[in-house]
Amino acid sequence: MTAFDNTPEELEDDSDFEQEDYDVRSRTSVQTEDDQLIAGQSARAIMAQLPQEEKAKIAEQVESFHQEKNKLDAEVAKWDDSGNDIIVLAKQMCMIMMEMTDFTRGKGPLKNTSDVINAAKKIAEAGSRMDKLARAVADQMEVFEMEFSDMAVSEMRCV
Repeated sequence: MTAFDNTPEELEDDSDFEQEDYDVRSRTSVQTEDDQLIAGQSARAIMAQLPQEEKAKIAEQVESFHQEKNKLDAEVAKWDDSGNDIIVLAKQMCMIMMEMTDFTRGKGPLKNTSDVINAAKKIAEAGSRMDKLARAVADQMEVFEMEFSDMAVSEMRCV
């Protein structure tokens, strides 16, 4: 059994994996808090006022991001996410990144820079959990490789 096969209930108590609902939606109304204003404008309003040249550059980057997201989605779709903690985390991180990307176009649930910063923190937290899970899998693979090598050597001696 590997970390990929574990359900949240099967993980040890010292595991950092937590099944969280990543709610990064704004808890404010249309207007941002006064301390979130830049020169009296929200970050979203500033994005909307950018020159077309800047908007075109951002649109190119967003399109590139969407292409990468589609590649990731295709790869992730190959895996059953119900029993794979790393895939679950990757999907959660991808959704948060999509919301951040939508923010750059003046769309989506993120309304101000504070929302974006909180979303980035959630990605970092999920990334840390993913790193721990990946290291656990790598450690298990090392043990498996050593056991497999020992078994192969034993079989060679018997021949």
